[in-house]
Amino acid sequence: MTMNLEQAAAKKRRTTNRKGKRKVDENTNLIVKIGRFTIDDNTLLNPYYGTKNFRAVVYTDLEDQYPTRVLRVYHGDKLKFNEQVTIPIDSHARYLYVELLGVSSREDPGTSRGIVVMGRAKIRLPPPLYSRQINHKASLVALDSDRSVVEKGTLAISMKLDSYVEKL
Repeated sequence: MTMNLEQAAAKKRRTTNRKGKRKVDENTNLIVKIGRFTIDDNTLLNPYYGTKNFRAVVYTDLEDQYPTRVLRVYHGDKLKFNEQVTIPIDSHARYLYVELLGVSSREDPGTSRGIVVMGRAKIRLPPPLYSRQINHKASLVALDSDRSVVEKGTLAISMKLDSYVEKL
């Protein structure tokens, strides 16, 4: 008899309390703080007039994405998100994926919604019982016109695992 991964993770998390014989479910959240984006590739902020809109999206599972608010950047301003996102973690999650999106871009419409992926990063998650905060500079990369990988910049990210117990 085979179990799917979700059932196996739920079974592994459950323990019993000896006194009341109640089942206890231990859950883990990943607290991600998204900070400042440092540009290595100046093509992201070519001289322009007006504003550009950006959004960061973080996820461990492609189906459950957690976006930040849209950040409007004026010519010459710094791109600072200063936002915190809480992601529930499954036992099979190994990486945090980060995407920097250009939203409603008139110069580069990309899709029908005007969303363009400016860069992506893949960060290894901390070990399951690691409780300290980890500060990381994620190198965002993208493909250029020659289909080669180009570094676009770095995004300051800090992560911390937060475990809590839920009584069933």
